Amino acid sequence: MKTRTKISYIILKYDDQTDNIYTKTSNNENHAYEVPAFDYVQKRDSTLVDAKNYIIEKFVDFNTFIDENHVFIPFIDVTFENDIKVFTYVAVIFESNQDMFSSLNYESWHRVKYDHHKQYWNLTWGNGLTDPVDFKFANDAITDYTANPRDRDELTFNNVMHFVTEQTNDFPILGLMSGNKFTMKQVFHYQDLLGIETLKAGNNATFENQYSDSIQPIVDDRLTTSYKIKSNYLKKISL
Repeated sequence: MKTRTKISYIILKYDDQTDNIYTKTSNNENHAYEVPAFDYVQKRDSTLVDAKNYIIEKFVDFNTFIDENHVFIPFIDVTFENDIKVFTYVAVIFESNQDMFSSLNYESWHRVKYDHHKQYWNLTWGNGLTDPVDFKFANDAITDYTANPRDRDELTFNNVMHFVTEQTNDFPILGLMSGNKFTMKQVFHYQDLLGIETLKAGNNATFENQYSDSIQPIVDDRLTTSYKIKSNYLKKISL
């Protein structure tokens, strides 16, 4: 059976001008939600590291520079299209608020917010070279990952956000939207903007204790304590 490999990616980016978190989408004639993706010519002995490096190189072509520690590939989907077996590396990328918004003519940015009452993801059009179209779809991955045999983009997004929510319990992954250092207040603010509900520490000491395996304080002369993810932890979790 013939095979094909592609990479789909969900970007999460904080914008301090509008104080919102955005994700990039691909435009199409049907005005349907579409996850950005590109084909990946996979070598026989390639690994997840190779796929990750390919993503970083691809973004350089878009004039966007991504930190290698801000790219995660939580799972690989396997589907079938016209007797072709398709392997899809699903990635989530955290762009920092220091990166500029970059859009090609077939892309848009949508603000991300979860509605807990209705259990829906709301993606509100923010900017891009297309007609403004908003998206709303049910979160089918509330308690666990959802099988995606038909490669539905909404399920891809749901599964990625389930991964992000799970990781938030173990390390402050959303802090990566501030770059390589962040404060406790920034992490909690990003959680609130997305609508992610997790247990919040009451102070820095509790925060440090909660994430003792994954973060370390940055020693500087600032009054507010900043943190970074331990390099060994990032290497373990990002592969």
